[in-house]
Amino acid sequence: MSDSLGHKAMKGTVWATVDRIGNMCLQFGVNLVLARLLLPREFGAIGMLEIFIVVSQVLIDGGFAAALIQKKNPTQTDYSTIFYWNIFIAVILYGAIFLCAPFVAEFFNLPLLRNLLRVIGLILITNAFSLIQTNRLRKKLELNKLACANLCAYTISGILAVATAYFGFGVWSLVVLQLGYSTLLAVILWVITGWMPSAVFSRQSLRELFGFGGYLLAATLLQEICKNLQGVIIGKRFSATAMGLYSQASKLDRIASYTLPNILVQVMYPVYASVQDDDERLVNMLGLNTRFISSVIFPLMAVLILVAHPLIVCLWGDAWSACAPYFQILCVGGLFICLQNTNFFAVAAKGKSRLLFYWSIYKWSFLLLCLFVGMNFGIYGLLWGMTLSNFNIFMVNALLASRHTGYKFSMQLGDIMPLLSLAAVAFSLTYMLGNLLTCHFIVTVIVFATIYIALACSFNLKVVGEIKMVIMRFLKKQKISVS
Repeated sequence: MSDSLGHKAMKGTVWATVDRIGNMCLQFGVNLVLARLLLPREFGAIGMLEIFIVVSQVLIDGGFAAALIQKKNPTQTDYSTIFYWNIFIAVILYGAIFLCAPFVAEFFNLPLLRNLLRVIGLILITNAFSLIQTNRLRKKLELNKLACANLCAYTISGILAVATAYFGFGVWSLVVLQLGYSTLLAVILWVITGWMPSAVFSRQSLRELFGFGGYLLAATLLQEICKNLQGVIIGKRFSATAMGLYSQASKLDRIASYTLPNILVQVMYPVYASVQDDDERLVNMLGLNTRFISSVIFPLMAVLILVAHPLIVCLWGDAWSACAPYFQILCVGGLFICLQNTNFFAVAAKGKSRLLFYWSIYKWSFLLLCLFVGMNFGIYGLLWGMTLSNFNIFMVNALLASRHTGYKFSMQLGDIMPLLSLAAVAFSLTYMLGNLLTCHFIVTVIVFATIYIALACSFNLKVVGEIKMVIMRFLKKQKISVS
């Protein structure tokens, strides 16, 4: 990696970390307050609608965001064409959601959902106005601007949501949170980027970008439908309360298992694309990312499983204690989720979007099978089915990366297994000590972290030296730039 590209990637990683960690803290804090003011069934009502919003958002994006990043030199015509296309599709989809809202409410036997869906569906239109601005900032790795926009938008919308919940607006405070954030983000991005679409629409640009993005669209669409189908199943087969418990457990799990991987993917996908013709550099990046993610997420998932119950009661109160088993099962799945996108986007950077689509048919068909079989064994059976599917997705993406990037599966196992083994040993020792000594869950976390770090340093794992090297290199670059 050249110094300029490496420095831009490290700088982008720092700002992506600020963005992700900052948003995570804000979301965690807002959710903490709202969980004390609202009931599980109110969170469940919004959770039932998530599949409609997420799937519509994927259709609006159409895979064009990834295509614009993958394309080495997108033009103003490309950006303007996709901007107008996004707005057009967003309006069409919102109209469909507006008309279908009564049928959704009837399906779930919850009349409130009709008006909820019609209002929260406006997110599709507000998001469409910010997609290109976001894409341009990511393409250029100007993630400092994106971080500032995200943090400002969520801070204001979070304050509004807490205020509306405090004054008794119930589930509508969650609508204020999501719609307010989307609207404010669009406004801020238009101001800070200064980009304006030209009065041009090119069918040629649309066809060219869809040639790559269309397959990613299909793959992502299948992914999001299947990933969010569990919300429909839980809401329909079980109850709004069960959906609320699952929704909260899923949010906490996503903070833990998705935050770091998403930071790296956000930064590294443009970098992967820039070195797509140099397999050696791509393999080195993939190995480093895999080891770094594994060294953080594996122990994090392990310790969260240990302290799940007291942690949730401490955060949200006794009313949410039934959420703990949901969270523990999702954390097991998080061990496999954390590495999925690293492999996926490395393959995408090589231009293999059609191949990813074909394999997505298998991956998400397997998830559907796990969901429909698992739900016959209750809510826990459904969650374990999701975990099995997460393992399957990891295996498919890892094998695809092995074949098309040169990052062999045996190399990936060699990077992963030592760290997974250390996390398992630290988990076992901490669990045994916990049975001998009754202590606060924070003490359990400290004991686990001490054991894990001591083992990692004792075995002189490669990733320990790599983390030190990356930190020192970044600090050196910063010192040079200041002087």
